Amino acid sequence: MDDIDRKIIKLVQGDLPLEIRPFDAWADELGIAPEVFVSRLALLSRQGVVRSVKAVLRHRRAGFSSGAMVVWAVPEERVEDVGRMMASRKEISHCYERPGFGGHNLFSMIHGRTEDDVLRVVDEVASSLGLNEYRVYWSGRELKKSSMNYDRRNSGEER
Repeated sequence: MDDIDRKIIKLVQGDLPLEIRPFDAWADELGIAPEVFVSRLALLSRQGVVRSVKAVLRHRRAGFSSGAMVVWAVPEERVEDVGRMMASRKEISHCYERPGFGGHNLFSMIHGRTEDDVLRVVDEVASSLGLNEYRVYWSGRELKKSSMNYDRRNSGEER
């Protein structure tokens, strides 16, 4: 891995440029051809250095101002299937198994334009999956939303 690879890794940990061709903008920033940027990123991915590059939707800016974390009590033998079904819904951005919360072992983040939109999804999920035990925790203020940064120099990790 050379200095260009390290710069590519740093770029892909940040926000994607709001451009029609964002990788071209990053390539220009590094002073390399877009094809070189893409091929190096693909190699870093094949090597397992970069797992994926994804866009993160800023829900509130996109008009989805209502959201809730819903915690579900799901029988252990159904967690995998129920989790997959929840994760397939476009209104659910996150779905995690988290044991140790008083029987509520599946967590999902549901977004909507209004509280009624969110509650409609909660009701649909509950009835379609036969889940009767759940709790809804409404989001308040968004205090932090950022991309992960794995720069060792800033993490306190020794080299």
